[in-house]
Amino acid sequence: ELTDPYGILGVSYVAGENEIKQTYRRLVRENHPDSLMARGVPPEFVRLANDKLAAINTAYEKIQAERGLK
Repeated sequence: ELTDPYGILGVSYVAGENEIKQTYRRLVRENHPDSLMARGVPPEFVRLANDKLAAINTAYEKIQAERGLK
């Protein structure tokens, strides 16, 4: 689901803190607009990546708040 933070990150509900953090960091690396621009990706894809990165960040923040993580 598009609003489920676990679905956005692609982790299970029982995933541990380390797995969630590693997945989050990998997704940020893969979708960061700056790294995509450096690879010469068209501007349309950079805009999409920016939106996706915002969703990833929001999902991670929701999971952190839900679990009381820092």
